[in-house]
Amino acid sequence: MNVKCEYCDSYFDDQLEACPNCGGTNEHIRRVSNDIPKTIDELKAYCAANKVPLQQMHFHIGEDYKGAKAFGIYRNGEDVIVYKNKADGSRAVRYQGSDEAYAVNEIYQKLRSEYANHKAANTNRASMQPANRSGGNNRKRSKKSSSGLTGNELLGLAIFLFVIFGLIIALIFADKDGYYKYQNKQYYLQGSDWYEYDTYLDKWVPSYKPADDISDYYESSSYDDDYEISSFEDSTYYHESTYSSDSSSSWDDDDDWDSWDSGSDWDWDSGSDWDSDW
Repeated sequence: MNVKCEYCDSYFDDQLEACPNCGGTNEHIRRVSNDIPKTIDELKAYCAANKVPLQQMHFHIGEDYKGAKAFGIYRNGEDVIVYKNKADGSRAVRYQGSDEAYAVNEIYQKLRSEYANHKAANTNRASMQPANRSGGNNRKRSKKSSSGLTGNELLGLAIFLFVIFGLIIALIFADKDGYYKYQNKQYYLQGSDWYEYDTYLDKWVPSYKPADDISDYYESSSYDDDYEISSFEDSTYYHESTYSSDSSSSWDDDDDWDSWDSGSDWDWDSGSDWDSDW
């Protein structure tokens, strides 16, 4: 993917550490969330702590694996290399460079993506199997309330309604993503992150919530030329968020990783495209 240079506005490959036109630092390459493992050793520790089935998923962390059908990351001198070995044994190098945090983020995101693919493939496979049907009329009947629901069903309904009510309240009082103007300064909210337009640097920079009543200063979710600044969508930080939308969550709070053991009976060969470069 090409990115726009912050200094000369030319476009170049996002994996380059510097703009080939002017030599400016590629800020886009620093797009790793604070909560994601930043070294190979950290990623190993994370996978071990969460019982990630690396062998079944064909992932090799810290290993230059030569066999077919494999994803991996390893260090070679000053370089960190992220690779994929395809079904025919040929290798596609995803990244090779000195930025270990960037490289680890690449393999981490692929690990998440592959897990999601396996989960979807096995969910579809399970849904196609005939449902077990209980014969006879000997099933125990749960005691019903006057409403026709069991106690557990009533409890489940109450919890569901409580959660929905909480979500509605949160949405009502949550600040909207988009552009804000406060004390003659332009701000942008993206998720839980605030950014301020620095007129001296002529670029967007990380900031903090400018005021408790900031919702009163909301302008729009989309850019307007009347703002007389560059669009946030053209900034490095917008690309960070869209690229690593998955990575914005912490690796301790990520629902996708909570139940690795539930995949113990999965067909781990399904859900992967071994003929693509990545």
